[in-house]
Amino acid sequence: MDTINTWFEYFEQLGPLKYIFGFLLPFIENFIPILPIIAFVIFNVNAYGFWIGVLLAWLGILTGSYIVFVIFRKFSNSKFMKKLKQRESVKRLIHFIDRNGIVPIFILLSFPFTPSSLINVVASISHIKSHYYIWALCISKLIMVSIVGFLGKDIRTFFTDPTRLIISIVVIIVVWIVGRKIEQHYMHASEE
Repeated sequence: MDTINTWFEYFEQLGPLKYIFGFLLPFIENFIPILPIIAFVIFNVNAYGFWIGVLLAWLGILTGSYIVFVIFRKFSNSKFMKKLKQRESVKRLIHFIDRNGIVPIFILLSFPFTPSSLINVVASISHIKSHYYIWALCISKLIMVSIVGFLGKDIRTFFTDPTRLIISIVVIIVVWIVGRKIEQHYMHASEE
């Protein structure tokens, strides 16, 4: 617990630069998907407070996701992307998204455990209009960041109140299971 307090005290000494850091962590996760977005959101909420932490994480995620979307959409006619689009599984998924619209993308982006980079790429090579994608991205990521931020808003209490830790773990497991079921539903539906 003292180590966590020391980290947050050191972080406070960064002054205004700490806000850039809070934006960059979620932003970079879009380009390196193995980074833990949940940890970054929890860190932001604990370092800046709930509202500013959620706002910084949300803006970082939105900016990074949209840049990934734009880059892949811009290069959708490249040799690599044409080859990717020829894969049968990708064709089925694109067809499914084109047929069902933005709802599957919205639902998948709302869960913290779905690979949002992959969803951004698939959305970029589908025929979804950019402004529909932006709206779905904004709302779904606000939901995701708010839920994760709320669960992890006071990380210090995890060490003093084991009940809060257990409840948070149970909620995260339930969200993960529900997210996987929905993801499987849409992935199997894309095989129709």
